[in-house]
Amino acid sequence: MAIKNIKEKELQRESEFEKRIIVFSFLVMYLLAVFFISSVMDVRRFNIPWALEIPKNYFNIYSSKIHPLVNYPPLIPLILGVIGSFLNFVHISLGLRGLPFYFLCNGLVKLPSLIGTFAFITWLKKERSSFNGNNWPLVLLFLCSPALFLNTTVWGQFDVISVITLILSFYYLENKHVELASFWMAVSLLSKLQAVYFFPIFVLFLIIHYKLLDYLKSFITGSLTFLVPWFPLMIINHNFFLPIKLYLNGSGRYLAINDHTFNFWSVFYPYSVKLLPKVNDVFAFGLTFKNLNFLILLIILAIIFLMILRFHFDLNEALLMYSLWIFTFTMQQHERYEIPSLAFIFLILILKKDRQSNLAYLLIFGALNILIFFNQLNVYLSHAAEISFGSIFVLIASIISVCLTITISVYLVFKDKLETN
Repeated sequence: MAIKNIKEKELQRESEFEKRIIVFSFLVMYLLAVFFISSVMDVRRFNIPWALEIPKNYFNIYSSKIHPLVNYPPLIPLILGVIGSFLNFVHISLGLRGLPFYFLCNGLVKLPSLIGTFAFITWLKKERSSFNGNNWPLVLLFLCSPALFLNTTVWGQFDVISVITLILSFYYLENKHVELASFWMAVSLLSKLQAVYFFPIFVLFLIIHYKLLDYLKSFITGSLTFLVPWFPLMIINHNFFLPIKLYLNGSGRYLAINDHTFNFWSVFYPYSVKLLPKVNDVFAFGLTFKNLNFLILLIILAIIFLMILRFHFDLNEALLMYSLWIFTFTMQQHERYEIPSLAFIFLILILKKDRQSNLAYLLIFGALNILIFFNQLNVYLSHAAEISFGSIFVLIASIISVCLTITISVYLVFKDKLETN
């Protein structure tokens, strides 16, 4: 018996060593992609200029002297400013110039997403999941996500931060850690504008399942976390309504009803951006697209509220459906804005007690990954290499996107009956 236990422990150690080697290999792959793939899009147009200019403006990220103007919540720009301080030091004090300097800029401004990815992997390995306490399949699933890999390493965007913070926020909300849940929801709001969509459902779940003292704890934790980076910026800019202004005007940067998105509106307006209606154009009977979009969003939110309150729908399944509906049926969406839906598939897999329907969620995760990947790739190639998939491809992909959302929604609503049968 003792010999058998020793052999089992040796096998466990060997298995753990092999897993660490695999994670390390992924880290090397990510690092090579981060530093050696130079994105001509968001990295050079936004992230590098912000990183270099923010320290020169004393970290007043909303200064009119920064070009292009920062229209992001404060957390990521402030982190970019810290990176920029180091880059400015290397550039000025150490005299690094030309391609080596821009090579360094290209890699370092992508580091927040890279660090977030592998910090989340570390957290995930320590948490119990539906895989009999073995989180290794989820670790691989996250690392192998083509949509997140392209977004992080090539594009240089920060959507993975939104995915991670939403996962942590709702994970702790459902596991009765209200302070941690509120902290991560505040971090999510500080990181990406799209987190605003999920805040009402966070509050609804809090009201349903927590007590008055918990509301107070949540409010204090969330408010303090939210105000720590905002308050100095509000004082510097002499505007205590600065956060409200940013969040209300966030969608204003996308004036067309559809911005390179495989969704319902691309079925009718497969872009050519020049031909897209603007949000202030009249849709019908004096109703503008903007008014219609707001109405659609309210209807979607009301349906999800009803499903949670009246039909006791699983929170993460409701959030998955909600995320997909927002991306598919509302306007002013961007090619990357379907990515938050991946967070709620992960939450379902982490928190699910039975493994019967895991295959279905893995298929959903794979299908969405492929769709999001090609949506991003289409836009990236059209800008970086002047290669476009064309309007026919966009039309077909948009129809597939709508059909996929409807199929997933039908499965979520009727999955109990389907699994029983």
